[in-house]
Amino acid sequence: MLLEGIDEEEALEHITRTARDVAGADTAALALPGLAGELLIELADGHDADKLLGQVMPEGGRAWTVMKEGKGLMTPSLSASRTVTLAAMRAFGPAMFAPLQTSGRGVGVLILLRRVASLPFDEGDLVTAESFASQAALAYVLAEARHAQDVAALLDERERIARDLHDLAIQQLFATGMQLETVRRRSARGVDAHELTAIVEEALDNVDESVRQIRHIVHELRDPDAATGLVERLRREASLARTGLGFAPSLVISLEGAMLGADDVEAEDLLDERLDAQLTDDVVAVVREGLANAARHAHASSVTVSVSVRGSGPQGTVLVEVQDDGIGMPTRRDRTSGTGNLAARARQHAGTFSLSTPPDGRGTLLTWQAPLP
Repeated sequence: MLLEGIDEEEALEHITRTARDVAGADTAALALPGLAGELLIELADGHDADKLLGQVMPEGGRAWTVMKEGKGLMTPSLSASRTVTLAAMRAFGPAMFAPLQTSGRGVGVLILLRRVASLPFDEGDLVTAESFASQAALAYVLAEARHAQDVAALLDERERIARDLHDLAIQQLFATGMQLETVRRRSARGVDAHELTAIVEEALDNVDESVRQIRHIVHELRDPDAATGLVERLRREASLARTGLGFAPSLVISLEGAMLGADDVEAEDLLDERLDAQLTDDVVAVVREGLANAARHAHASSVTVSVSVRGSGPQGTVLVEVQDDGIGMPTRRDRTSGTGNLAARARQHAGTFSLSTPPDGRGTLLTWQAPLP
């Protein structure tokens, strides 16, 4: 479970480091596309890694060939090759290049290197490297998807803030200015002070309300998810998971046994009232981890996410289930960091977590439950 419990950038670093260890290489590097379309080494681990970082792979070289053709290759010695032009690469002997492929598109290359005069890599090493490269491709695509989603969310947030400032705070301050102008004109005509006092007090109330609105907007800027409800965040996770799964997962959200519709705003508000910020964050994290596990390990053709809330207060519960129709649970699990995180989140809320085989005997069922605050 190479990518569990860590973000995409950390996952790429972890894959690079682990690939080097497993392949018995002295150095591992990831060459990824740059902003100008070049292919450059953005991650490196091991011997002389600092000399490789930032190196641009020459067009027509091995790295470009592997990425375009989607086939890995090995070379017995870079130092002995006349076609290697980069001094940092000529300092190594045996080398192996594995493509990062996703949906038939090359997105980078995993490069494994050994020192001069070391034993060459074999076909088994290449197969292993290609497996690690596929993991790196998944992490890279997820990072791309999250970045695109973050950019879109930022633009939407800017538009919303502009609307809120215009429709609420600015309009109210404009009205306050008109009230004060009225006071100025009437005071010049000698109007009774009691009448002017009432207008000034109303203007001060409007200023206070404007300040509260601006503070609310600033608070949402500091905590973007504070303005986003649980349902919207879950839909976002399901949408992002589509890239890794290769299909759209099913998402079912229910309140008191009734499934929420597409525009059931009232029910969405009720959900947000029953779950506090920490529990909401944990529910989203559990769904994200469950979908990521299905993408990496299940080889499934369908995944269903179910989030159910019943009751309120400590007697109420939130139940999260992620079920796939894939190959099922492995007989031996070497890494448990991701599932350990899920269990820890459950314990923080005095809840429960389990991985099991569904009643129909196919795939895997993740179950996470916690009492409401």
